[in-house]
Amino acid sequence: MMLRLRTEIERTPLRQLVGCREGVLLLGSCFTDNIGGWMVDHWLPVMSNPWGVLFNPASIAESLQRILSPSAVTSFELHEQAGRYYSFAHHGKWSHPDAETLQRMLTDLDAEVRNFWPKARHLFITLGTSWVFEREGRVVANCHKFPSGDFTRRRLSVEEIVDLWSPIIEASPDKHFIFTVSPIRHVKDGLHGNQLSKSILLLAIDALQERFVEQVEYLPVYELLMDDLRDYRFYADDLVHPSTLAVEAVKELVIDCCFSPQMKQYFAEAMPLVKALQHRPNDPESNEYKQFLQNTLQLKDALLAKYGLASTHFEP
Repeated sequence: MMLRLRTEIERTPLRQLVGCREGVLLLGSCFTDNIGGWMVDHWLPVMSNPWGVLFNPASIAESLQRILSPSAVTSFELHEQAGRYYSFAHHGKWSHPDAETLQRMLTDLDAEVRNFWPKARHLFITLGTSWVFEREGRVVANCHKFPSGDFTRRRLSVEEIVDLWSPIIEASPDKHFIFTVSPIRHVKDGLHGNQLSKSILLLAIDALQERFVEQVEYLPVYELLMDDLRDYRFYADDLVHPSTLAVEAVKELVIDCCFSPQMKQYFAEAMPLVKALQHRPNDPESNEYKQFLQNTLQLKDALLAKYGLASTHFEP
């Protein structure tokens, strides 16, 4: 009998699988960027974290509500700090020294996501924490280094999360919601505090699954890191973030559980081309490399044509 060295998770395919030409919108914690960037690199119709990294379920829900119920970004929502203006509903990458310019940028951003929305068949939602910061009674997506006294901190309840997300799912009957919980531990809350926070997220997702059986599914990324890959070689030097090897394991989980047979075949054919184009030559001006690049791009175009994919992706 073979000695078992891991408690491997069951890789059950989702009921609704992601096809090659089906748009995917990925939102959530910084872990989302790993998967979203990977899919973008493979030339798929994907939009990844357009509003920037969002950790808590309330801020992600608020962003989607702006798409479902369009409203212009007003100057009232912008706040100045150290010579730059920020929005408490957005990640810090969206800032500018001029308030009117930032207002236009954020309005254009919402319009771009709204334009992509009809194409988005699947939504990957990665929740990071149930802890939120509130300012004047409103949950903020990012504190932007404003004084800590400007905010109050509390933990969302399971019921609050379900109440926030239920109207979004009900208003989007053509969308498939794939929820995950980020395996990145928020150790500043203590290990027990982190577990409590993640448990609320897991219970809320479970409640949404029960309420929206046909639309909501769960991908066990959290369990893959916590219960299967229980070894610090799967973590970065900070012992909190997943290592490159762990991220590759998550990608395998996504392929196994989320992708249609056609999508799996596409990835098998696309991967060597992606690696070839990521190659950095010693002499990029050499005729040999230029010919290699031209041949590889021709193969890429042929592959995209074979699977009916456009040669561009969606990324604000």
